[in-house]
Amino acid sequence: MKVFVTGMGAITSLGHGSATTFAALVRGESGIRAMPEWRTLNGLHSYVAAPAVDHDVSRIPRAVRRSMSRMSEMAAVASHQALAHADLQAGGGLNERRVLLAVGSTIGSPQIMETYFRKMFEKNGPEGQLSTSFFKIMSHSVAANVAASLDFNGALLSPNAACATSTQALILGWEMIRSGSYDIVIAGGADELHSMSVATFDIVQAASRAYNDRPEESSRPFDAARDGLVVSEGAGVVVLESESSVCKRGVRPLAEILGGAYWCDSSHMSQSSAATMAKVMQLTLERAGLKSRDVDYVNAHATGTVHGDAEEAKAIGAVFGEKIRVSSLKGHLGHSFAACGAIEAMACIEMMNAELLLPTRNLREVGAGCEGVTHIREISPSPTRRILSSNFAFGGLNTSLLISKV
Repeated sequence: MKVFVTGMGAITSLGHGSATTFAALVRGESGIRAMPEWRTLNGLHSYVAAPAVDHDVSRIPRAVRRSMSRMSEMAAVASHQALAHADLQAGGGLNERRVLLAVGSTIGSPQIMETYFRKMFEKNGPEGQLSTSFFKIMSHSVAANVAASLDFNGALLSPNAACATSTQALILGWEMIRSGSYDIVIAGGADELHSMSVATFDIVQAASRAYNDRPEESSRPFDAARDGLVVSEGAGVVVLESESSVCKRGVRPLAEILGGAYWCDSSHMSQSSAATMAKVMQLTLERAGLKSRDVDYVNAHATGTVHGDAEEAKAIGAVFGEKIRVSSLKGHLGHSFAACGAIEAMACIEMMNAELLLPTRNLREVGAGCEGVTHIREISPSPTRRILSSNFAFGGLNTSLLISKV
């Protein structure tokens, strides 16, 4: 059974919606900005980030927004975008179909957690806490709040796998539709920007520090002068649909999902493994019934870390050989954690349909250990049929997704 993409929605550091984001990517823009307010935080050394663009939440009823954090709002807006793009209506009409909603985040809202515990310590107890706070910090907060915003009553899953979250959701959607369990899966993820996020990586020296005064020069995937990732925020939601549903509704698919896989490496919590990355890429090819030669381009997870980028380049080269074209979008968008997989999948679909490939921004000189593949350094007109997109998370959570032009 074929699985198609019929709708896409996004809030990113470069735009409101998939098409607007892609237009900014084509222009070579960077969403990364200086964060001077972070300079007052003791022990923090990274002061750059990629905040999401402003977005209108007025279509979400006020009563529903009461339980929403910033990332739930972004996820809800992206979900409405995706449904509209797929010519689907929220509410009763959606509930009458065999639909699965699978959206997640890394954790609950870090901003609300900070506010909650700050007040807890100041008051020496729960005095003055808002009754809605917990609904914003639950691990499944994004899933529950998106369901509420869509007036959705049906099957709900909440993947929580940090940087691999929305890719996991897309793979789950592909599996569920292929199994015949559902006709439509609304899949994606969201995360919001907070100093706690950058601090997590700064403590292990994986956040960018060298470009605090030149934010547009960071991040630098695969570059010899890369020094760490740049945190971002946003939401990405994709509507997946069975072939029979597409035909019945008479909608035009945007792309086809050919396969996906996830594979765990339990040997280290934070250090990527080229062998396991290669394993999940190869497994994805096998599940799709394809060979490495059938893939035209790899959209890399590459976040700009010294170790991770080199391991990923090694893995890609081992599976696809040195002629495979490769780029990463983190130099444009920053790293939006749970949202990045869906956002990057959308960018891949836009690239295929526009018949061009985007370069890795800020890649001036390929770093040691990142050789062995063909890095894209400028926009390349290219009829591209099949793309593999990967995302990797702390805890050895490795994912790859294979997308085809229709």
